[in-house]
Amino acid sequence: MAKPLIALAAGGTGGHIFPALAIAETLRDNGFDTLMLTDRRGARLIPDARRMVLPAESPFQRNVLRCLRAIAALGAATLATLVLIARRRPCVMIGFGGYPAFGPLLAARLTATPALLHEQNAVLGRTNRMLARSTGYLAISWADTSNVPDGVITRRLGMPVRTAFLDIPPATAPKDDSIALSVVGGSLGAMVFADLVPDAISHLDVALRRRLTITQQCRTDQQAALAARYDAMGVRADIRPFFDDMPRILADSKLVISRAGASSVAELAAAGRPALLVPFGGAMDDHQTRNAQQLEAIGGGLCLAESCLTASALATHLTTLLGDPARLCAMGKAARSLAATDAATAIANWALEIGQVTDKTRNAA
Repeated sequence: MAKPLIALAAGGTGGHIFPALAIAETLRDNGFDTLMLTDRRGARLIPDARRMVLPAESPFQRNVLRCLRAIAALGAATLATLVLIARRRPCVMIGFGGYPAFGPLLAARLTATPALLHEQNAVLGRTNRMLARSTGYLAISWADTSNVPDGVITRRLGMPVRTAFLDIPPATAPKDDSIALSVVGGSLGAMVFADLVPDAISHLDVALRRRLTITQQCRTDQQAALAARYDAMGVRADIRPFFDDMPRILADSKLVISRAGASSVAELAAAGRPALLVPFGGAMDDHQTRNAQQLEAIGGGLCLAESCLTASALATHLTTLLGDPARLCAMGKAARSLAATDAATAIANWALEIGQVTDKTRNAA
């Protein structure tokens, strides 16, 4: 007997995909089938076959040809989702923003399929902004989320993360001389960190530098050069383009240098790890700065503007924090207070409520 299907539509970056995966995990644990709708980029981040890859291109282009291609991709994605809805009749669709989610949510609207949007950032993204009124329901992660249209029913339910992050033990002072420092830049990587962080490490006192073990995400074309720089400084380093064991890495970390995407901030909060957050200046509506300020406001991290951050200034922050284990532990505890530990369950339950999914519905499937 087939299980009731819940469709989840998400953009192709980790910031959209990871919260969708967390909710999908919760739904499957409660007896539902799930299907992720995303583009090729997002499909690479989904570990199993429960996905449908849709054509997608950003419509926010100045190039006329690219705009036409984006419109064609939107039409194809909408049509493919209409066929899916006709064949499998999902009970409800949950959208997580990003332009690849637009076509599926449009198809849901055209077929009167119940839908719920989730916004990860402290500023409502463009796709969710365009869909919010027609969808009618929006789950937000932060109390002061901006750009929400009037008339939309909202609930602050938090940012879902995978259970592996919630299971990380609280931060403790280093038991030996070694200090684990992690540097992550989101699923697309942070090119600026490949220059800025090793420059900052070179400014540190030699004794502190020798205590460091650095785990850093970088672009593939930067990996060899970055590893060589740390090796020349005598610093132990694990350099990779992508980490599929992020819960373990955060569990081992005493301090994290990170971008401030919504997933990154939520995972840091769930793990209870202090962070130096460097928001990506090119983020739409400067939403990463708003995200970082949420963590900074409760004492769980520092928000450092990239435009005025130098290697010397970063080295000063590192020296101050790494030399004060008690402060790091206090920051980690503060960060954890921001975690929404039941976000995935709360969002899943609201989606089922919107879709009018009852125990009778489940048993009849």
